[in-house]
Amino acid sequence: MVPSATATIRARPVPRTCLGHPARRFRKLACRAESEGVESEAVTPSSPELSALTSGLVRSCSSAGPADPVSVSSLWDAQDPSKRHVVVCLSHFGDLTSWEYAQKLRDSLEAIDSKADGNSVIGLGTVEAGRKFAELLNFPTTNLYAVNDVELYVRLGFSEGAFPDQNLNEYVRLLPMLAGIESPGTLQEVIRGYVGDRDAKQIFDRSPFDVLGKGYQRPFELATLRLSNMIGILPNWGELVPNSDLICQQGGTLVFQGSSLVHLQKDTGILKYASIDDLLAFLESS
Repeated sequence: MVPSATATIRARPVPRTCLGHPARRFRKLACRAESEGVESEAVTPSSPELSALTSGLVRSCSSAGPADPVSVSSLWDAQDPSKRHVVVCLSHFGDLTSWEYAQKLRDSLEAIDSKADGNSVIGLGTVEAGRKFAELLNFPTTNLYAVNDVELYVRLGFSEGAFPDQNLNEYVRLLPMLAGIESPGTLQEVIRGYVGDRDAKQIFDRSPFDVLGKGYQRPFELATLRLSNMIGILPNWGELVPNSDLICQQGGTLVFQGSSLVHLQKDTGILKYASIDDLLAFLESS
């Protein structure tokens, strides 16, 4: 059984109506590697997730990376059972969720790399959007990749957000998610940002919040970080989110030991992303 620190979301069956919806197109993944001339080492999938990553193609956001799309499973030696690799699948590059998660991830990369043999971070959007995301967050592009459709995430069984089977505008689908509909935990997470959390770490080392004490997440501290992120996102929305088809799709975090999936966290909704602490605890204990 694969350990999971967040609620597991079962993959939805692919709908057969409303053919314009992005979820209907993921069947193209199986043949895209051949059609785009991508070469990757053959990997025998040992899980549906590895199968999805083997056929899923991403592009490097690093100027030093390969120009052509590459198979995700080619980013580590999946044939070597001694190699442990962390694959982080962010939501779209203009999402408050991906910004907040990336900030925690950025500050934990050294700890992650000390316990794993490498990491790959994938975000939804174009390469240009990924580079803008990295620039605004001071996030390293070395292992940052972009995929400009949701097919890979759908095949991984990640949440598609509210009403994925309906032929609705993506912004219409997003609105109920902001209210917690088919985005479990979102409202509670918003409230937590204002009231604080005694069980969470403080966010700012030195700040006016120190008058409320230290060593825990103080009231309004997380809400302030989110406001700061929103101020960074909104003026750059057009560059960060050139494709609105991506805005409802959620992500997840996976750990592979060679070709075996050994740890999985699926984001349950907006602001409900994988736990870095749980990821590090797993890497430490295994």
